[in-house]
Amino acid sequence: MQVYLAAVQAQILPGSYRSAAAFRERTVSLARAAVAGAPANAPRVIAFPEAYALPLLFWLDTPASVLNAPGSLKAALALTAASLRREPAALWRHPAPDLFYHLRLPQVWPAYLQAFAAAARASDAYVIGGSLMGPLLDEEPARGVFVASRRSYNWLAVFSPAGRVLARPAKVRLTPAERRAFISGAGFGAQVLRTALGRLGVLICLDAFHESLVERVDAAGAWLLVQPSANAAAWNGPWSADPAQVEGEVWLREGLAKMLEGRENLRYGLNPMLNGDLYEMHFEGLSSVAAAGRLLALAGEPLGDAAVGAVVELADARG
Repeated sequence: MQVYLAAVQAQILPGSYRSAAAFRERTVSLARAAVAGAPANAPRVIAFPEAYALPLLFWLDTPASVLNAPGSLKAALALTAASLRREPAALWRHPAPDLFYHLRLPQVWPAYLQAFAAAARASDAYVIGGSLMGPLLDEEPARGVFVASRRSYNWLAVFSPAGRVLARPAKVRLTPAERRAFISGAGFGAQVLRTALGRLGVLICLDAFHESLVERVDAAGAWLLVQPSANAAAWNGPWSADPAQVEGEVWLREGLAKMLEGRENLRYGLNPMLNGDLYEMHFEGLSSVAAAGRLLALAGEPLGDAAVGAVVELADARG
């Protein structure tokens, strides 16, 4: 059976995060573009980048002064102070290092959920949503949506073609900057989930460069490894670990195509990448579709929107 795999490359456009309707329209549009080249009857899997939804925490239904703040810290402090004026008791309920995320994520989650559910239905695809940051959220009739963890994670939701959430995997290996606000997602959610298309694996960005985590996904029987990424470095600039090498060259040389080689079950990979600016943070990267030892599709430029896709045979993936 043929399956269409697509990696979304998305640029941060501030206007798309100002309202739930704008975010839904943007997300559905990107999903539809991603499957434009899919065979009519082929099942589809679409992956969005890491941190694609992060700007919602800052810009969804907030004043223009927050959008134009000189940096993410000042924007977060302004939003936290405004929330505490409305709900001062929250200061005692949530840990200080990630108070901002605890206060904002419950406001953002409905917009995230609605946008990606709509995108999954509109594209008739399994959708790996772009990640956001904050505590685990849960929902039940008597309480509605509520915060279900004390600390915050870098996590995302995976959606079925019917628009239902299937899993909420979180990032395990954090960068030094992430460790100041978040904790590891080891034991949180499901990095491997069973679907009608077989087992899909999700390792957020840095996780998919760690051999032990890729081994775990392979051993669990996944045929597809999805690596949502947001790389805060110039794609054609010096590599952070060795300035004598080029960031993008190292990324492609050491990335999914290499990590898939020789695996028992893993055959294909999706690496959607974010680009653009979020306050002082700048992201660049080429989205790709990979097979063991080779790239099946690669975006042309490290900035701007793109959708790269490839048709693969599920039988080859031991689905």
